[in-house]
Amino acid sequence: MNPPLTPLVRSCPSERADLSALAQALAWTLLGSAALAYLPAYAQNPPQPLHSAVASSGHQHQLGTVNHTIVDGDTLEQLSRRYLGDATLWPAVRAHNDNVHPLRLVPGQTLQLPLNLLRLASAHIDFVHGSASLSRSTPASTPTDPASTQQPLQPGQALQEGDTLTLPEDSYLTVRLADGSQVRIQAQSQVNVQQLRRRGRNGSLQTVLELEQGGLEVQVPGPASNTRQLEVVTPVASTSVRGTHFQVDTSAQRTSASVYSGAVQMQAVQGGSSSLPSAQRVQARHGMVLDQSQSQSQSQSNGGSGSGSGSDGTASTAARPQPLLAAVTLTDVGGEVGGAAGTPGQWHSSDAHWLELAFPALEQAAGYQLRIAEDRQGNAVLYQARLDAPQARLAQLPDGRYWVQVRGIDSQGLVGLDSQAPLTIKARPVAPLVQSPAPEAVAPLAQSQLHCTPVDEAQAYVLQVAALPPGHTPEQADFAQPLLQAQDSAQCQLDLASLPPGRYAWRSASVRWVQQQRDQGPYSPASAFSLAAPPAQPHEVQSQSYQGITRIHWQGASGQRYRLQALASPHDAQPSLELWLDEPHWQVSGLTSGLWHIRIQAQDANGLHSAFSPTRQVQVVPLVLDSSGQPIATDAGVGLQY
Repeated sequence: MNPPLTPLVRSCPSERADLSALAQALAWTLLGSAALAYLPAYAQNPPQPLHSAVASSGHQHQLGTVNHTIVDGDTLEQLSRRYLGDATLWPAVRAHNDNVHPLRLVPGQTLQLPLNLLRLASAHIDFVHGSASLSRSTPASTPTDPASTQQPLQPGQALQEGDTLTLPEDSYLTVRLADGSQVRIQAQSQVNVQQLRRRGRNGSLQTVLELEQGGLEVQVPGPASNTRQLEVVTPVASTSVRGTHFQVDTSAQRTSASVYSGAVQMQAVQGGSSSLPSAQRVQARHGMVLDQSQSQSQSQSNGGSGSGSGSDGTASTAARPQPLLAAVTLTDVGGEVGGAAGTPGQWHSSDAHWLELAFPALEQAAGYQLRIAEDRQGNAVLYQARLDAPQARLAQLPDGRYWVQVRGIDSQGLVGLDSQAPLTIKARPVAPLVQSPAPEAVAPLAQSQLHCTPVDEAQAYVLQVAALPPGHTPEQADFAQPLLQAQDSAQCQLDLASLPPGRYAWRSASVRWVQQQRDQGPYSPASAFSLAAPPAQPHEVQSQSYQGITRIHWQGASGQRYRLQALASPHDAQPSLELWLDEPHWQVSGLTSGLWHIRIQAQDANGLHSAFSPTRQVQVVPLVLDSSGQPIATDAGVGLQY
């Protein structure tokens, strides 16, 4: 059996290193024998190399190395366990350091530990909205003939190094890293998974994401850690994180980072790397913008030697952390969106088609970022937009509870601190529409019913009537204790016979049963109507004939109009003649000779109709008319008949 390795591998100061050739040979023989115990496991499970896919930005971020200064007692095995999480990796560490002699680790000497020996870590898709996709490089028949597969992303799907995530418009994605970190990727973004590594089996993560375009937000759980590394690289800047909450947005030549908690280290990317020494530490509630176009312009104006610019003039020359805008005040919002006031700090929406949100303006804000998510943490984003004004109108979301997050954006494009407010959407089943009486109409007392339009998905209806005091609008009606209510009525109607004259407001709602549970939708907007006594029917109807022409008159009232109908038989359903009169009299005309039955109905200024008067017989005789249409009379004054 091979002897233990650890006692044999320790630092050997130069004053102790003068061993005899025999002693050295013996020590190396024992060491080699002990190393054999580790080599089989190392050969069977070697560290995985970096993925061969080349990012579209033209550079591949490298893990690099960690430099360690040897102290007395260090061993390759112990250092491999400390930095890489796996003591069995010491042969690879030795090979990377020019096959340094394990027994001649001199205090003060610098040892490099390559981080690409770290084990592969895991990451998976936690939430998908929209049509986000993944492109993954696969081995090909020849090294110069790479193959790539593209597939839609699904929740729970595992990611690996080299994957490219593409999010079109209206798509949102949350990636969960092995340590619980959440990476929320915005719409119209492209992200390359450069590195997913872990120190040992359960050690800290080493993650590098390349944001080619768009934006992402990172939420790292727990306290800051010096061992955990999370880096976001863009074509312009590199942002290194060790335990924080921040957002990065990038375009062709511009990258901005907003830090909400913890801190990040931000520096410009030059020549396809992120190794510039001019890194800036950005603290919580601050942000920084790096703009290559401004740097290039400034470098050219300074003759290519501007302060802080790189050799190619691409490094930012004046980037400094700036305070973020304060949070937008959302305590003033609330109530029914587009309707009556409700609980402050909460939104409620009952419109089945559109969601309209408005919030207080923020001083110094050039725009706003609006998000709507299923959860308060914002991991399940369903909608995101950048707004020019503190208001938004979007297609309605399904019924449910959501969280609205609002952030101000300053003139530099930095996204400020967030405010949140809950949003409740209850728009289904949709409310019926008003059918009769029409809004602000006057209905006849003791003769009226409320009618609303049926809804396909409804199985019953609720109708409510409330008194409306003078000067009050329908929206001000108090339905807490309605005067009349139809609860779960099979018909969308309600009889008003019991109500006295007055002004009222009414509303209706649809009801359905889902899994034997009653589900009532929102009420329709309240509509006003009035009840009034209808006018009395025309009375004292009289007729007179002169020269064979009959004139009818009756008792009327000021402001009334009259409907007159002539029926050939008192039992006819349809009149042979119908006309409207503004005065309470009529000279019979337009009827053929014979016996007719006349009835009259009054209409008052409110549009209410009286009952028809009893029919009255009128005899129409055939008269001879002159050229002007007047009857020709005999010497006795009687009309001349045919």
